[in-house]
Amino acid sequence: MLGSWLRDLDEAELAGLLERRADVLYGVTPRSVAELAVRLWHPASLVSALRAMPLPVLQLLEAAQVVGDGSNRTDIAGFLAGADGQTPEHLAGVNRVIGELISLAIIAVDSQGRICLPDAMAEIFPSPLGLGESLRVLIGDLTVDAMNRILMTIGVGRQKNRTETVTALLSALGTQANIRSILETAPPAVYAHLVTPADPGEQVDQFLYDAQLYSQQRETVAWAGARGLLIGVNYGYDWQMPAEVARALRGPDYYAPFDPAQPLSVVTPVDQSRVESDSTAAAIGFADHVLALLDRVARASIPSLKTGGVGTRELAKLTKALGATDAQVRLVLELSNSLGLLAQSEKTVGVSPRFTAWRDACSGDRYCSFLLAWWWMGTTPTAARDSEGKTMKALDENDYCADCQAARVSFFESMSELRGATSRESAAAMTFWRQPLAHVAEQDDGELFATLWNEAEILGVIAQGSLTQLGRALLAGDDESLRTHAALMLPASAQSARFGGDLTAFVAGAPSARVSALLDSAADRESRGVAVIWRFSPPTVRRAMDEGMTGDGLLAALAEITLTELPQSLVYLINDVARRYGKLRLASAVSCIRSDDEALLTEVAVDRKLAKLGFRRLAPTVLISDAPVAQLLTSLRAAGHFPVDDDPAEGAIELRRSHEAPASGQFGQEMPMDLTGIGRPEPRRSSVDPSAMAAALRSPSQAEPATGTELHITELSRWLSGPEIRQLAHAVDRQLPVRISYESATGSVTERTIGSLEMIGDSIFAWCFLRSDTRVFTASRIRSVSAL
Repeated sequence: MLGSWLRDLDEAELAGLLERRADVLYGVTPRSVAELAVRLWHPASLVSALRAMPLPVLQLLEAAQVVGDGSNRTDIAGFLAGADGQTPEHLAGVNRVIGELISLAIIAVDSQGRICLPDAMAEIFPSPLGLGESLRVLIGDLTVDAMNRILMTIGVGRQKNRTETVTALLSALGTQANIRSILETAPPAVYAHLVTPADPGEQVDQFLYDAQLYSQQRETVAWAGARGLLIGVNYGYDWQMPAEVARALRGPDYYAPFDPAQPLSVVTPVDQSRVESDSTAAAIGFADHVLALLDRVARASIPSLKTGGVGTRELAKLTKALGATDAQVRLVLELSNSLGLLAQSEKTVGVSPRFTAWRDACSGDRYCSFLLAWWWMGTTPTAARDSEGKTMKALDENDYCADCQAARVSFFESMSELRGATSRESAAAMTFWRQPLAHVAEQDDGELFATLWNEAEILGVIAQGSLTQLGRALLAGDDESLRTHAALMLPASAQSARFGGDLTAFVAGAPSARVSALLDSAADRESRGVAVIWRFSPPTVRRAMDEGMTGDGLLAALAEITLTELPQSLVYLINDVARRYGKLRLASAVSCIRSDDEALLTEVAVDRKLAKLGFRRLAPTVLISDAPVAQLLTSLRAAGHFPVDDDPAEGAIELRRSHEAPASGQFGQEMPMDLTGIGRPEPRRSSVDPSAMAAALRSPSQAEPATGTELHITELSRWLSGPEIRQLAHAVDRQLPVRISYESATGSVTERTIGSLEMIGDSIFAWCFLRSDTRVFTASRIRSVSAL
């Protein structure tokens, strides 16, 4: 039916369709209109077309599935009527949606006005309106004899072959009137048992140890199964009710939902100056967390898991050290990684060579780079739980998902229409109506778009329930406006600090790379925001010396950034730690401590706090212990000493500086950053011109002969259609990536994206992007193929 409709289109109309459904031209081009029709109704292509569709479109498609084959506009409009009845406005809304679906070749209509749905709709919407699978799907595995027994039970004669049998069964049980007439003959107990699970508000515990309930259930299965009201699947071990029967049991007053108008959002007046004030505060806070975390990683890499990524234990440590939330830490890590500022090895996560240039850029540009990375990101960076509720690691490898980014755009478009503040629930309802197939984080079950809303607030693009200037610039794609506004929110980095006699350092504004790196190495941050305070202590100064700084070198570096003379208390502290630093030298023996200061070793040996370490003196300058070096370091430092590990264990976290501090006199030389293309994925376009393809299909030339690879795959394939075989053969011959559905040896079906295909015998060797490794796929187990 679709092929006939396509042939009736003129060249311009066909070109327009190919422009809107451009994915059907990916990979090898279609040879004919018939092949084009198959591609247009392929599940992958249909899902691609439906992703951007509003809620009424999906509601109508599900309703059309339930109404069944052969229905027309009037049938569907009646089922969608609800309280509106057959009003002109309702009919106009239904016809408008149907017209859009026809123009996109998602459905087809024959000469008598009957609507035909693609078979793939049963795969896309396996349980339309929550009623269960349709009768056509459920009887797919029934034998002809089983179907004929049902037909004879309900008074229809035996048919000759499978095609006639399926047609007769669908006709007999395809109308509500026929189903209700059969239900009227049901025994009261059977009818009551059938009605209960059909009511969405009622559930029956089938595992109750109730002999009467079990007997009633068996009676219901026997009576309803003989008449096709229940269909035995999985070799008869499981019985399912067809959607048509479930609909009939809900009564003649049951209607499908239909919402042709976008829901109105609840909006309240908001002070725009307060919105921008909160946005600025959020931006400053997030920018501070970014610098604090990345500068920390620059000094000491983060241990990674054996499988890659950062585990929950390290995330908790970072959260505590930075005074941030788990979402803030995940957001910084994921966005930093997407910008290429992080480098992962087998054991650690550190900064990459790109970090130096990024750190020396203007503060506003640094912030803009994170905003753009978030805006174009094809994942949900702060997703912390999977579908099973298990905590997820950070920096896990995830493929780019266009639906995640589309959900972000759709949400902001909904917010941009409002002139005031709204709630997350209200904005989510608008977004869901616009794009119900948009991806939502698994952890947002029951709180639609809660994760996205939280990320937007952290970044300052939503404040006081309203879209900020940053958010509007992102939505408009105006990078210059974004840069200008961010520069006003985040002034130039501070190049100096004020030091107090209470061992603190105070920086007004965002500290520069040099100031931040220096103070973070030798002091702990106590506050963040518009002003940052660090506090020095013996452990923090020792930390700087662990990283290679000397006492004189630290004093000289601090003197270069101070506005006044360094306080005596700070100079005394640094000199005292430098004098004591390294007096104790540790090495593995099990553990050995050596020192030229015999009195100090005596003090350590008799210290009751350290008695559990079991020190034994081998010589006046040597102590040994059964405790490992790492434990000795911790215990001695806790006791107020400053030991040095002379024999660091292999694989220990490397402490290093990732960039050289600028020389004196180079302060204030922050450079602008090129924001062009940050985060933006390459747009997917077909190399085939739709107009040229339309002309070729309208005047087809002699058919191309099948290639050897096509013929070979045809011999092996059990599931693939002709166009899918062509796509797979094209991918093998041209080494192109494709997406496949693959059935494993256990019977489970997974979606895989594979590339670099090589066919040997009945197997395809390919790179699996899901497993990040080469995998072998048996050609006969590939159930579907779509081009990328």
